[in-house]
Amino acid sequence: MRNKKKVLSIIMALSMTAAALTACGTGSKEAGNTQSVPENTASTADTSSAAEAGGVTAGANENTESGYVGNGGTYTMYLRSTFVDWINDLEWYKEAEKRTGVTVEYQKGTSVENDVYTEVDQMVLSGTLTDSTMCKQDQANIYGAQGAFYDLKPLIDEYAPHIKAYLEENPDYESLVTNADGSIYGLLVEGIQKGSFVFYRQDHFDKAGVDVSGIKTVDDFTEALRALKAYYSDVPNYYPLNGRETPLRFQSFFNCNSNISAQESNGFYYNNVEMGYDIHADGAYDMVRTMKLWCDEGLINPEWIAGAFSEGDWEAAMWEGRGSVSFDFYTRPAAFNLEGKNYDPDYNMAIMDFLSDKNGNPLKVQTDTKYNQKRATVINAKASEETAKTIIQFIDYFYSEEGQTLANWGVEGVSYEETDGQKNYIVSYDDELAKPDGEMEWSFLSDRFTICKPLDTTAFYSFNSEIVKDAALRLFTDEYLQYGINIIYSDEQSEELATLTASLKDSCDAGIIAFIRGTKELNEENWKAFLDEMDAAGYTRMEELQLEAYNNTYME
Repeated sequence: MRNKKKVLSIIMALSMTAAALTACGTGSKEAGNTQSVPENTASTADTSSAAEAGGVTAGANENTESGYVGNGGTYTMYLRSTFVDWINDLEWYKEAEKRTGVTVEYQKGTSVENDVYTEVDQMVLSGTLTDSTMCKQDQANIYGAQGAFYDLKPLIDEYAPHIKAYLEENPDYESLVTNADGSIYGLLVEGIQKGSFVFYRQDHFDKAGVDVSGIKTVDDFTEALRALKAYYSDVPNYYPLNGRETPLRFQSFFNCNSNISAQESNGFYYNNVEMGYDIHADGAYDMVRTMKLWCDEGLINPEWIAGAFSEGDWEAAMWEGRGSVSFDFYTRPAAFNLEGKNYDPDYNMAIMDFLSDKNGNPLKVQTDTKYNQKRATVINAKASEETAKTIIQFIDYFYSEEGQTLANWGVEGVSYEETDGQKNYIVSYDDELAKPDGEMEWSFLSDRFTICKPLDTTAFYSFNSEIVKDAALRLFTDEYLQYGINIIYSDEQSEELATLTASLKDSCDAGIIAFIRGTKELNEENWKAFLDEMDAAGYTRMEELQLEAYNNTYME
C-alpha cells in the first residue's frame, strides 16, 4: 500500500543555516516550492575525472552470477569521518569493491554527527556536494523535492532488481521511504532492533545465596535485591541496583511502555521510542510505587535517582563491588567483565532472563526503530546518469544473496565456515576488534554505518562476545521485544511536538522522581492530580499528534 504522506521539510531552526532558509524555504509541496538549489554550479562530482569518464571503469562483468549487475565504476561520497574510518578497515568491504569493480572515493566530513547534516546543507546549497552522501530522511525529502537529489525509484526499477524485490517484500519500508508523488529520494539503513539487558554479578548472587533462576517477576527481583543488600551490609555505599542516565528506564518491568498503532498512541513516542513510558498505563503507578520502595529500602542508588550519578560513577560502583545489578545497553555486561577482573578475580557478570507478569506473560522490552531515519543514502542530481547507475547498482549488490553473505559473514573458509546449512564465524570477535585503527579486520557490527544494506540479525548477534551472543539469540526475539515503529512527522507536527516534549518530558520525569524520592507524597489523589497536570501541559495533545503522524505514514 502506498501512503499519501506529505513531503516533509527540515525543522529549519534546528538543521539549516540562515542561508539555507533564504535559499530553500520550507520545501513543502503545499507551499508550491520548485527547485531552488543553485543551478549550473560545478559539483565535486562533475569536476572529478571519474565523473567525466561517465563513472565507469573496467571491472565487473554485467549480468554476472555473483549478484552484481553492472560494469563497475567510480564515484565520490561524503560521509562522517568516523564512518569512513570504519569502512576503510573492513576486509569484506574491500572484497566487495574487488568483486564489483566499483571504487568509492570517500570525502571525510566532521566526526560530530549532527554537524554532518549541517555540512550537507551547505554543500547542497553551494553546489559542492559529492556524487552521493548520507543525510537525514527529512533532508533527503526536502532537497529531493527541490531537484537536488535523484528520484531513486526509476533507477531501482531499471538497474536494482534486488532492492526492488526488498521493497516489494517489505511494504512498510516502501511506504516509509516513498513520497506522496511516488518518488524515493533516500534509502534508509536497516538497524538492529535491540533491547537492554538485566545483568548482574553472578559471583555476588552466589555468595549471597540468590538463585537467579527463581527470579521471574518484579516481586522476585525485589526480594533478590533485599537479599543482596543484607549480605553486603558491611560494604560502604553499597546499593544492589545501579545505573546511568535516567533511572526511569524500568517501564518494561511494569508494562507501561509507550506504544503506538493505527488505533491509539500512548505516552512519549516522539524521539523517545526505546525508553518512552506512558504515565496513563495501568502499571505506571505501580512502577513509581515500587521504585519508591527500592529507594526507601536502599536497594537502588539514591544518587542515581537524584540525577547526580555519572556514567563514570556507575562504572566505578559496579567494578568496585558497590553494586550488583544494572539494566542497560546490551554490550555492557561484556564490557564490565573485561575490566572487572582487575578489581576482583571472582568478577563474573551474567545476563538475567527478562521478567514476566504475575500470569507468566513476558514483560516486553522496547527497542529502537527498525530503520534509522538519520541514515538516508542519496544521489546528487548533478551526478551523471552513468554515475547514478553505478551507485544504485553497487548498493543493489548488498541486497543480493551474495552481497548479504559477504557483508554479514565475509568469505567462506576465511571468516566463516558453513556446515549443514549453518554458518559460524571462524574469526574471533575479541581478536578482530582488538586490532588498532587502520589495520584491516573482519567486523560485522551492523549497528555501524558501513553501507546501505539489509540486516542479518543472527549474524549480527553471532559476531559478539559469547555472553552477549548467547543472551541476544535467546532473548532478543518476538516473544520478549516490543519493536519500535518508524514514523514520519510533517514539519508542522515536528515543530509542535518538539516544542511540547521539550518541557513536557522534563516535567513528567521531575514529577515521577519527586514521588520516588518522597519529596511529594505518593497516593492516588496526588497521582491523579499529576496526570491531570501533565494532560493540561500537552500530554494528550502529544499523543494526538503522534497518532496522526502514524496514520499519515502508513494508512492510505
